[in-house]
Amino acid sequence: MGKQSGLAADGYMDEALNAFDKAIGDMGIGLPEAGRVLVEEWLRFFVGWEGRRVAGFENPGQLAVKLLADSFAVGFVEGLCTGGNAVDLGSGNGWPGLALSALGKCARVSLLDSRQGACDFLRSFIRRSGMPGVDVVQERAENAGQGRELREGFSLAVSRAMAMPGIALELCSGLLAVGGKAVLWIGPEQQAPRAEPGLAQTGMRLEEEIPYSLPEDMGRRVLAVYAKTEALDSRYPRRYAAIRKKPLI
Repeated sequence: MGKQSGLAADGYMDEALNAFDKAIGDMGIGLPEAGRVLVEEWLRFFVGWEGRRVAGFENPGQLAVKLLADSFAVGFVEGLCTGGNAVDLGSGNGWPGLALSALGKCARVSLLDSRQGACDFLRSFIRRSGMPGVDVVQERAENAGQGRELREGFSLAVSRAMAMPGIALELCSGLLAVGGKAVLWIGPEQQAPRAEPGLAQTGMRLEEEIPYSLPEDMGRRVLAVYAKTEALDSRYPRRYAAIRKKPLI
C-alpha cells in the first residue's frame, strides 16, 4: 500500500477504527482505554509512514479485523506472562506484541524481527508514541534463541503468521524460560502440534486450544497455548533452513 494523502489517511483511519471497535465488541474482548488509544496512534503512524509497510492488508476493514482485533484475541488466554517479559517473534508491524503491552499482560515486551524495514518502522513508532516497556530486537529468531543474552530468557513467546506451527514452536522454545508459555495463532488450514514425538524435543507441552471466529466471516482461528516444561537441548533451535527441511513436529 502506498503512502496515503491527508484526506485519504483520515478516511482510512475512520474506516479502520470503526471496523476495529465493532470487531472487538463482537468478539467480546475486554479492551482497556489504553488499548484503543494505542490502536488509533498506530493507525495514524501507519498511514503516514513513508517507508515500506509490513501489513499484508490494504483494505482498512481487513487490517482492522485480521491484524488488529485478531492480535487482541490473546486476551482470551488466562494467566499470561504474570508480570514477566514477553517476546513477539516475527513482529513485523508490532502485532500481537503491542496488544500484550496494551493489555498490561507483561512488564516488558520485545518485538523481534530480522528485517531492517520492519525494525525501522517499529523503532520509529515506539519513539513517536513514547511507549514504555517495549523494545525492538533486530535478529533472526533462531540466532536469538542460541545467543547468551536472550536464550530461554522470556516468560512468554507469541507468534502470529510467522511460520508453520511446528517451526514457530521450535523457535519459541529457544527463547522461553522453563515455566513460561508460548501462544501460537493457528489458521483454519493448520493443525496445532499436540503429542507428536518431536514436541518433547522442544521441551513444550500443549496446555489448551482456544477456538474463536473473526467477525464479518473473516475466518476462524485457534490460539494454541504451550507450557515450557524442560530446558532446551543445546542443539535447538536449529538453523531455519534445517527446521524447514526436517521439522521436529
